[in-house]
Amino acid sequence: MTAQMTAAWIAQDGTRQAVGAVGLRPSPAHGAEVMGGAFPGPVQHETVVALIRAALATERHLYAYAEAHLLPEEALNMVGLHPVSAYTRMTGSLPSVPPVVPDGFSIVPLSEVGHLEDRWAAQQTYSDRIGHTHVTALAVQPDFGGSDDTLGRLAYDGSGVPVGICRASLHGEQAALETPGVRPDARDTGLRRALLLSVCGAVRVAGATHLTLEARGDTAAERAEDEALELVMEECTPIYASVTPEPANPLLR
Repeated sequence: MTAQMTAAWIAQDGTRQAVGAVGLRPSPAHGAEVMGGAFPGPVQHETVVALIRAALATERHLYAYAEAHLLPEEALNMVGLHPVSAYTRMTGSLPSVPPVVPDGFSIVPLSEVGHLEDRWAAQQTYSDRIGHTHVTALAVQPDFGGSDDTLGRLAYDGSGVPVGICRASLHGEQAALETPGVRPDARDTGLRRALLLSVCGAVRVAGATHLTLEARGDTAAERAEDEALELVMEECTPIYASVTPEPANPLLR
C-alpha cells in the first residue's frame, strides 16, 4: 500500500509524539482514498481535522472509511465530508435460489478463464465504484488473495467481452464472497444476482452451508437485493467523501 500512496502527512503533539498520520492512495474514479487516521484520545478529533484539511489542500476529491478508532464520523463531518456509501459485511445461510442468467450473457468458472486480459477487464468493471482502487497485476492472477477460481465466476456479454466477476473462497462450511462486480451498462439486467447465485451454487456443491458477503460501494438497491436472500448485516462502516459521486448512490438511509 505504501508504494501506491502519492502523499502523506504526520501529526505530532507538543512533545513531538506522533498522534496521527494519513496517506493518499489514488482511486480510479474518486480522487484518492485517505489511509490511516489519528490515535484515540483527547486530541483525536482535532488531529483528524488537521490531517484531512492538509490532504484536501492537495486533493479536493477524497473519500475515507469512517472507522471509529481512526477516523470518527464527527471529525469527518467537521471538514465537510459526508456519507455516500459503505463497506458492508453480510452473513447468513447459503441461498439456494437457482441463478437466472439474463439473455445475452454467459457465466463461466474463473478456473476456465486463461486469458489475463479477460480477468483484468472483469476486475475493472466496478472500478468506478467508490471504495475500489486500481487493479494491479497481482489481482488478476489465478486464486488471488486466497480465493478459489473453481468457485469464482466471470461473466461475458454476447460479444465475448468480460462484463462481470465474483470471487469466492471456502473455509470449511463457510463461504466468503466478494460482491459481484458488473459493468455499469449491465447493472440493471439481473446479471449481478445471477453471478452471486452462480457462485453460491458452486460453493454449495463444495460443501458450504453459510455465506459471508463483503461489499464496498454497493447501492441501497443492491443491499436490498442481498437482504431479500435473507442475508443480514453484520458490519457496516460508512464511506465519507468530500465530493458527492455522480450519480449519487447512497447506501446509508
